[in-house]
Amino acid sequence: MIIHRMSDDEKIQGLARLREKALHDEASALSTARKEGRAEGLAVGRDEREEELVKSMRENGIPEEQIRKIISR
Repeated sequence: MIIHRMSDDEKIQGLARLREKALHDEASALSTARKEGRAEGLAVGRDEREEELVKSMRENGIPEEQIRKIISR
């Protein structure tokens, strides 16, 4: 970081390192949250699509036993 080279003051350098670490930690936490959110969203979407599929199969007269076999794959 530029401030490290610009200042001979160890206190300012320490503060700069702490700020840099905080920014890195924040970016890492946001990245993790995004990944978890995507995974959760995909799971919810998959469940909703599965419910719609089962509903459609029932409406079209497919027996429950067949539906269970199809869904369990």
